[in-house]
Amino acid sequence: MHPVLRRVLLHGGLTALILAVMGALLAELATLWLSGHATRSADPVAEQQVGAALRTRLPLMLAAWGFAFVLVGELIIWRIRGSRPAAPEPPNPQDDAEKLLNELLAQAESRMAAEAGEPGSEGKRPEPGDGKSGEERSPAPSPP
Repeated sequence: MHPVLRRVLLHGGLTALILAVMGALLAELATLWLSGHATRSADPVAEQQVGAALRTRLPLMLAAWGFAFVLVGELIIWRIRGSRPAAPEPPNPQDDAEKLLNELLAQAESRMAAEAGEPGSEGKRPEPGDGKSGEERSPAPSPP
């Protein structure tokens, strides 16, 4: 399905639905107003015919005109903008950060495994400045 047709159907359908509901409410209000202002000489059958006509025509006409307005607007927008190809997805910037975090995690796990393998290092935390806390770390790779 063409993207313009899909947009017209979606936006026009929603607009028509909303305007039809509003038209039904307005028709009901108009019918109530007409029945409240009837004179004694007014024909009750004619009143009912006007009310029935309002209840059917007003929502349908509002929905049709709303859909037509959206159709014309979407076609004008499509004509001005034209068809644009889909933009390529930008590279995910979190991939580099995730790689760096995985590398740091692997280094920390290897240090913990090496410390656990050393005799006498159980329960002992490395102290700052003893060469085990990170001064010997290689610098982080620079982003490309």
